Order: sequence, then C-alpha cells, then structure tokens
Amino acid sequence: MKKPSRLSYAYAVGRVRALEKSLVEQAVFKEASEEKDLASALKVIFDAGNFFDELVQIKDSDELDEYIKKEEDEVRRLIREILIEEDLLKIFIEEENPGEAVSVKQRTGYSFIQEYIRHRLDLSNLKILFRAKYSGLPREKFESLILEGGFLEYKLMRQCFELSFTEIGEKLRATPYKELWASAADALVEEETFLNLERGIEDFLMNFLKKAKYIVFGPEPVFAYGLAKRRELRLVRLLGIGKINQIPVELLKQRISTTYV
Repeated sequence: MKKPSRLSYAYAVGRVRALEKSLVEQAVFKEASEEKDLASALKVIFDAGNFFDELVQIKDSDELDEYIKKEEDEVRRLIREILIEEDLLKIFIEEENPGEAVSVKQRTGYSFIQEYIRHRLDLSNLKILFRAKYSGLPREKFESLILEGGFLEYKLMRQCFELSFTEIGEKLRATPYKELWASAADALVEEETFLNLERGIEDFLMNFLKKAKYIVFGPEPVFAYGLAKRRELRLVRLLGIGKINQIPVELLKQRISTTYV
C-alpha cells in the first residue's frame, strides 16, 4: 500500500497542535504534589489541563483507575480517528511492548518513529540488564528476555552481563544512554532505589518525542501527542495514588518525569 503524502496529515497535525496547548507542564504536577490532599491536588491539575469533569470528584483509587481508563480510551479513539495508517496505529497501541512494535516499524518508512521504537527497545533491554545485575538473575534467563532491533547490539548486551555497573557505564560512554545509566547506578549504590532509572527512561523518551514539535506535516506530531497525553494520564495516576497513600511530597516530586510541554 502506498504511503500517504505528508500533506494528508495537515488536518490531524492542526488538531493535535491545538490539543498540545492544554497538556500539563511538569511544574504543575510538582505544584500539585505540594497540596494537602487528593482533592486539592487533582483540582490544580484539572485547572491547568483538559480533562473530564469527573477528575475533581475522585475519592479513592478505584475511581481514579476507572477515570484514567476512560481518558485513555478517549485518547485511543482520537488517535485511531486521525492517524490514518494502520501500521502506525498498531505501533502506538503496542508502544509499551516494543517487542511487538519492532516487527511493524520497518514498514512505516518514518525514521522518527523507527528511531523512537529502537530507543524504546534499548531502554527496555537496559532496564532488564540493570535489574538482572541487582537481583542476580541467571545468564540464560537474562538472555531470553533481551529484545533485538534496537541501536545497541545483542552481542554488547550479552557482554555487559558479566561486567560491573561501572564497567557497563564505560561501555555506554559513546551512546546517548551514558548519563541515564550513571545516574541510575549512583542512585542504586547511594540510596538502593530504582527511581532514577525509571524516571530517566521516561525523561529520555519524552525528550525524544519533543522533536516532533518541529515536524510540520506528517504522522509524527500525532504519534508524539498521543504518547505525551498517555504519559500525562500516568502522571495524574501517580500523583493521585501518592496522595491517597500519603507519600511524602519530596518523594512524590522525584517521581514526576519530564512532560511534553
């Protein structure tokens, strides 16, 4: 099937450009984390973004999860409506399972989306490596979990299994993941936390997606907006659950990753 022209996405891009303006900034989430209770925190987010009215009526985690699902269904409906290529829609749907998305990415012909999925694969593999090193996972199990198709070669990942966290950092010096790995390894040693790893991965991916803002026509801005909105909803849930469980403000703030705006 012939790939649509980039101009075919003129309407879709115009629509998401308008929607981007209502995405919530990271600073707003941090401000909301300082509020005294769930209702006050959700009100801060509601006022800054574009959400269903039910957001400010949420009382517990069940209601929060039900609300997030409703919003995510709406995002999927929108993207299905304006992302006019079936392969791209499949990648969007399967984005959190890069092993599924990788089989489709080559057919799209869009380098930005192909590169995003390759980074997604690399970061998934590095996360597996990080946790495998920490937990003492057997080599056979580790190798069975590694996915091919990223920028980092499978051979390199196998080599890294025998190295220390510091030595792995040296192997990654020429890659865009060197700072992420170093920060995550330091946090593990100093505080025994995976927080820097998780947030670092989210920050890296979001910063990559922001490049789509400079693409005038094509599916990339639509794809990026859909993922940005999905991530925004995960931050809403993170904040809501944090308030419900009375997570300390500073710890909650540390979990708030970079946003699209």
